[in-house]
Amino acid sequence: MKKKDNRGRVLKTGESRRKDLIYQYRYTDSCGKRHTVYAPTLEELRKKEEEINRTEIDGASYHDGGITVVELLERYISLKQGVSYGE
Repeated sequence: MKKKDNRGRVLKTGESRRKDLIYQYRYTDSCGKRHTVYAPTLEELRKKEEEINRTEIDGASYHDGGITVVELLERYISLKQGVSYGE
């Protein structure tokens, strides 16, 4: 049985709605640390989820403090190599 909100919309894994009607998404980052993000609407929550997932896929997760500025810049540059800017 899928979890649903009060409007009957199916919630994805990690999503829930609190008693105060705020939506929350809980996830574990690549370092194994749990995080929770909140949003007043399901649409806003899913936008935040997309951003989190994009950041994790790109390997630019730096919220654990275990990356230096130099390492972050190297990752950024490696992601931008070969990208054309509409010349």
